[in-house]
Amino acid sequence: MISVREARDRAAIRPIKRAVEDQLLDLPGVGLVDIGEKWTSGRPTGQQVIIVSVARKKPMEWLEVGECVPSLILGIPTDVVEERVFPQHAHCSLDELVPAVLPTPALTVFGGVGIAPSRPVVLGPVGSVAEGQHRDGGQYRRIGTLGALVTGRGSAVLTMGLTTFDVACMDDAWSVGDAMLDPHSGRCYAELSRAALSGRVDAAAVMIDEAFDCCRTIPGVGAVTGQGVAEVGDTVRKSGLGTGLTRGSVASTDATLRIDHGDALGVRTRREQLRVVTTREKPFTGAGDAGAVVVDGEGGVVGLHTAGSADGRTGFACPIADVLAELDVKLAVTFRRLRPHDQQTR
Repeated sequence: MISVREARDRAAIRPIKRAVEDQLLDLPGVGLVDIGEKWTSGRPTGQQVIIVSVARKKPMEWLEVGECVPSLILGIPTDVVEERVFPQHAHCSLDELVPAVLPTPALTVFGGVGIAPSRPVVLGPVGSVAEGQHRDGGQYRRIGTLGALVTGRGSAVLTMGLTTFDVACMDDAWSVGDAMLDPHSGRCYAELSRAALSGRVDAAAVMIDEAFDCCRTIPGVGAVTGQGVAEVGDTVRKSGLGTGLTRGSVASTDATLRIDHGDALGVRTRREQLRVVTTREKPFTGAGDAGAVVVDGEGGVVGLHTAGSADGRTGFACPIADVLAELDVKLAVTFRRLRPHDQQTR
């Protein structure tokens, strides 16, 4: 948890950051505007500032007039850091996945398993490998993580799984009913049910085939107890296809980032995202982790992981409340936490 003074300083900075973030994001190379602690010579200073990340830091004399991030914005200091943010999907060639229809179920679906649309994504021009072009006509399979199980809010309880729009939909040619595969076996175990790509959410829900068993716990993370709310300083975990079980701490709930989803979806801006960092030797995130859920110490899901830095030390997640609201689903909990007011009524 952060101190009262740090929380107060962040609250004072927040409206200023929101007022200028679009102008900062329009500067060349800027991909993130956030609130956080300033670091100098590799050490934290304790001062809360507006953080601006750029693809590459350059000397001021190399920049044109109007391209430099101001050192002060309405009296608030800035801290320019070098960091690039990418969607956290992965790709493999088409021949690495062979869809198969099994006569009996052989896959249990749970949070942390892999997911891949059966529809390929085109990454490059048709040509031979010798010509330096992509094989398979530039067609690849996109891979991510099914983070947790959810259900619809209607009378019919249908089991679905959470992942990201970037993984499940890929582009604007998606449609409800698109088949979803297990990346390891090629078995089709789900189909696309609903999706949302907005200023706060990158998410999708896939309907699990009734032939497959479902488990509401997440291996390594444990029971899902419900929806949580992330606070700066919280220790969190996630289990993703790319890096497995990893831990980090919530550094901010105010991140505004600009993500390049490629030619199909273009550059999108998402606001008030969670920023999770790690100081451990193992990175927090990597390619293939998109769609993993971020879970607090009590089993509450606080976010849906979507993006990360190139070195894997920083991850970004959509707040879970926004995800559930836009998809109109609720978490499939293992058991619910007993809250203080519940104890008083027993």
